[in-house]
Amino acid sequence: MDTQLAAYLLSAAVKVSGLPPVPVESLPEFIPMPGSMLKAEACKEKVANCRGIVALFDMERNRVLYRDDLDVDDPSDNSFLVHELVHVLQYAQGGDAIYKDCPSLVQTERAAYAAQNMYLHAQGQLLRVGRIMQFARCAPPPGTTAAAHEPMTH
Repeated sequence: MDTQLAAYLLSAAVKVSGLPPVPVESLPEFIPMPGSMLKAEACKEKVANCRGIVALFDMERNRVLYRDDLDVDDPSDNSFLVHELVHVLQYAQGGDAIYKDCPSLVQTERAAYAAQNMYLHAQGQLLRVGRIMQFARCAPPPGTTAAAHEPMTH
């Protein structure tokens, strides 16, 4: 992916997420790869259970991996890179704390999907992603009841 597109997508990620920008020079390397290799990278020992992975931010190696069949010039496809760039921005602001526990991980993912959907909407795309996150729940901490951690409804 070229630097100009990366800068554009970073700008979009900043705009839709509301997070502070990072210098374009500090962006991770973007690496396209076949879907099977991406699954192996993302899911390590549970590749059979890993479906639908399109892109991921590898914070340990400072790189964004994405399926090589994505059309990075198409907003529906590059929205997944915007999602990962939101993770880059989140990580720049919060470090490892964004993944410290299940509630932090769920919050991080929900925010990235919300930003991705805002980007898609701004690009005139009808696609919406991440709906499954509305059902994401974390196990209650040991010694507490599950009911104490369910969202309240009225």
